[in-house]
Amino acid sequence: MIIRGVAAAQQWLLGLMLGCYVVAGIVPGPGEVMRGLRLPLAVGGRELTLSMGLLAIMLFNAGLGVRVRDIGGVLRRPLPLLLGITANALLPVVLLPALALFLRSWPDLLEVECLLVGVMLVLAMPIAGGAASWGQNAGGNVPLVVAMVLGSTLLSPLTVPLGLHLAGQLVGPGGTGGLDDTTRLDSLADTGAGPFALASVVLPCLAGILARALLGDRRISRVLPWIKALNLVNVLLLCYINAAGALGQALTHPDPDLLVLSLAVSAAACALSFLLGRWLSRWTRCNGPDHISLTLATGMNNTSAAAVLAAAWFSHRPEVLLPILSYSLLQKTMATAMGSSPGASGSLPSAAPAALKLSKVSGKR
Repeated sequence: MIIRGVAAAQQWLLGLMLGCYVVAGIVPGPGEVMRGLRLPLAVGGRELTLSMGLLAIMLFNAGLGVRVRDIGGVLRRPLPLLLGITANALLPVVLLPALALFLRSWPDLLEVECLLVGVMLVLAMPIAGGAASWGQNAGGNVPLVVAMVLGSTLLSPLTVPLGLHLAGQLVGPGGTGGLDDTTRLDSLADTGAGPFALASVVLPCLAGILARALLGDRRISRVLPWIKALNLVNVLLLCYINAAGALGQALTHPDPDLLVLSLAVSAAACALSFLLGRWLSRWTRCNGPDHISLTLATGMNNTSAAAVLAAAWFSHRPEVLLPILSYSLLQKTMATAMGSSPGASGSLPSAAPAALKLSKVSGKR
């Protein structure tokens, strides 16, 4: 019963996420309360929130889906792996200045700042663990995707602060308007982003990998249905909490221009990310499975981590969450379209580790 329910929920994951967004827009109160809850722990002098705890659980479950021995073959052909990790790390440097230039003519500089900060938070995050699941469905090289997810995750304490510094330059003096959040961005980059990435992303993922190595595949497979069910609830709860503030305000004080612009900017950044991955795979003449894996890994970022960080540091600017929420849905839509394209396998290959299916509901959205 649990397995069937989770499988059905996975197939309708996009619809369930949209449902969470609708509920967050109509009934935002409980989500705002949960977003304000603090855990009796602190990292970098800042208390951990409930959302950060849920994100850590998500990353731990994703780590349970990694078998280190499956990555050995990837290391023997490191070029696609290095390209995927490098492309993910350099995406903010390539895309963010172009978006800032595109938005320069927009009359409301505050909205421009919020959009740039939101998109930057997405692009600075590591590769989404869900890329492994979509890679399986599309016939990609699953160990390659897992290795890229792991590599970008380990680098996130460095790449996230660098992305924030870049955004600070673009929205600060000489950028799009020199607004007051430049200092906040620099402070987050110097003191908050690294500890956040380490505590909520890197350490939970490594703990999951270690737990799988210690417990063994057989024991993990026994509890896999319960883990997947827990992770699905976790993902949807995070969607609701993260969307509560932004969508509630959007419905209370509607700004159609901002909503349309947010969707357009997110769509442009998401499409360019996927196109960059596809171009890199063709430029290096990757084979079919590696081509799919590199494209998906470059196009999919951990939007859940971006939303949690935005809600923690920019609660006074709920507009920052709008491009993040848009990007989360768009990247899954594009990945689903790729997985259902001709030549993609319609089901998970039996030879693939069953625990990797965890990543589909661990979103790293």
